[in-house]
Amino acid sequence: MMIYIPMIFFSVFFMWLACHVTRRQKIIVLMISIAIPVVVAMLRYNNGADYLMYLRMMKFAERHGSLAESFSSLKSVEIGFWVLLKFCGFIWPGEYFLTYGVSAAIICSFIYVAIWQTSENPALSVYLFFATGLYFDGYNALRQYIAVAIVVYAYKYILEKDFKRYLIGITVAFVFHYSALIAIPFYFVRSFDINLKRASISALGCIVGGNIFYNIVAMFLNFTRYKYFLTSVEWKAQTQTSAIIFTSVISISTYAYIAWKKRPVSESFQVMMNIQLLPWCIALLSIAIPITWRVLYYVLPFEIFYIPAFLKEVKSKNARIIFTILFVLLYTVITIWGMTQKNWYNALPYNYYFNYM
Repeated sequence: MMIYIPMIFFSVFFMWLACHVTRRQKIIVLMISIAIPVVVAMLRYNNGADYLMYLRMMKFAERHGSLAESFSSLKSVEIGFWVLLKFCGFIWPGEYFLTYGVSAAIICSFIYVAIWQTSENPALSVYLFFATGLYFDGYNALRQYIAVAIVVYAYKYILEKDFKRYLIGITVAFVFHYSALIAIPFYFVRSFDINLKRASISALGCIVGGNIFYNIVAMFLNFTRYKYFLTSVEWKAQTQTSAIIFTSVISISTYAYIAWKKRPVSESFQVMMNIQLLPWCIALLSIAIPITWRVLYYVLPFEIFYIPAFLKEVKSKNARIIFTILFVLLYTVITIWGMTQKNWYNALPYNYYFNYM
């Protein structure tokens, strides 16, 4: 736990500092902010549920000479990740921490640059990146989180109404994880006009409709050769209770405040309100259909932009302070509580790479 607390503090501090230095200094300070979590991720050993699986994958890629040979041997692994494995193996054979470091650098660079370019409060967004568990999720789903980071960067094209560039971003993410294609429909959410009433109806529909859909699919599968899927790990994936709490509190409080003030919001924030409905609804849907929580990987990161944008929309200084304390306290308490639990993102205790290799 001890290594993560200073990591979070200094990464947030340097992002804050980057907002208050000269233009020439900004890039250097921003790079330091990015480098801190990258180094921690690079030098870990067996932290993350899939760490050893990826270690075997790296050794396999190193043993097979050509890219075509190694890729054809494991066709289920995306070509982009195989190129990454071969590149790192070529640069420094046998030192597998390099691959974890390069992967972490890709993830953090895309997300931090997106924060720098899009967030109304970059330091707060970086804190939320850690406090929401998004950084630590990257320990457990390395390939998918590279794709997630690219999708997060592409979110700005939704705000800019640039579908072409958004699609290019999703395509690049697809090269690292096929599931990135699920983010394509997210672009069209910008066309809706979400408010408290419509959001509440949608949320209720996900809870009720999710149960109905689950029962229909389960009944259908029981009469097919795929009925084994009903007892599989994929179908009964554990619901992320913290995600349900986060998204519900944030969505209800912000939608209710905007409705109560009865004041028009900016066009860009209206788009953000529309997108914010996605993580809330998908989190609620996962109560009935646990497997859908995997989609949350692509929509939960949006909250690190949504919260600072909402705080900017709050004109009352006192209300802004109250909301800031509420959100920071919510994430901090749940994060600290999580750190005390066994198998918290499989990140504790932190194991130093060179103590084992």
